[in-house]
Amino acid sequence: MFIQSVLVALWAWFNGGVVSEYLVWIVRGAPLVSGTVTGILMGDWRAGAMIGATIQLLYMGQVTVGGISSYDKCYAGVIATAVTIASHQTPEIGITLAVALGTLGLVASNLNMTLCVAFVHMADRYVEEGKTEHLWIYNWLLPNLLCGLLYGIPAFLAVFYGASYLEAAMNQIPAFVSQALTTAGMILPALGISMMFKTVFSPKFAPFIVVGYLCVAYLHMDIIACALLGGACAVLYWTLNLDKLTEGGN
Repeated sequence: MFIQSVLVALWAWFNGGVVSEYLVWIVRGAPLVSGTVTGILMGDWRAGAMIGATIQLLYMGQVTVGGISSYDKCYAGVIATAVTIASHQTPEIGITLAVALGTLGLVASNLNMTLCVAFVHMADRYVEEGKTEHLWIYNWLLPNLLCGLLYGIPAFLAVFYGASYLEAAMNQIPAFVSQALTTAGMILPALGISMMFKTVFSPKFAPFIVVGYLCVAYLHMDIIACALLGGACAVLYWTLNLDKLTEGGN
C-alpha cells in the first residue's frame, strides 16, 4: 500500500500542478482519464475506469468560467477514485466521495491560486535586480512544491491511512444509509447529463436519446457497447451530411 500511496500522490501532484500544462489539461478535466490511470496505479484499472466514468457523468455539464470551477478535478477524479478502490467500494459510493472531496478540494485549489500570485510578485524583485536566472525558483519550484503540499500529501494520506478507516466505517454504516448513498450516487450522474443537455440539446437529436434508452433499458447493453453505438451514429451523421437535411430544424 505504501508504494501505491506514493504513486497516487505523484499522480495527484501532477494533476494539481503545472508540471506540463498541456498534458495536465488533457487529463485533469476528465475523471474518466485520471480515474483510469489511478486504477492502473492501484492495480485495478477496470475499477478505476468504472469509477472515473461514473464521476465523469456527474461533471459532464460542468463549465469552468474564468478559471473558477465548482469542484476540484484532482480531488474528485484522483483521490476519490483511489480511496474508493482501496476501500473496495462501488462506483456509486465513489461518486458520493467525489462530490465531498471535490468540494473540499476547492479550498486547496483556491489557496494554490492565491499563493501563486504572491510568488509572481516575489519574482518581480529578481526582475528589478536583473537576476533573471533565479526566476525559476518562484515561477516553477515553489508553485510545484506548493502543489505537492496541497495535492500530493493529502492523496498519500488518504490512500495510506484513509482506506482502512473508511472501509471499516463503511462496514459499520446501517444498511438503509448505505442504500441511500448508493441511490444518490445513481441519481447524480443523471443530474450531470441533464446539465449537459440543457446546454447542448437540440430536438433533432431526440431520436438518438430514445435509441440510447432502448439499448440500456430493453437490450441491456453495457456502457462500452452504448458508447461504440453512439460513436458510430455520430460518424454516420457527419459523413452522410445528415445535418443538411435538418437545416430547417432547431
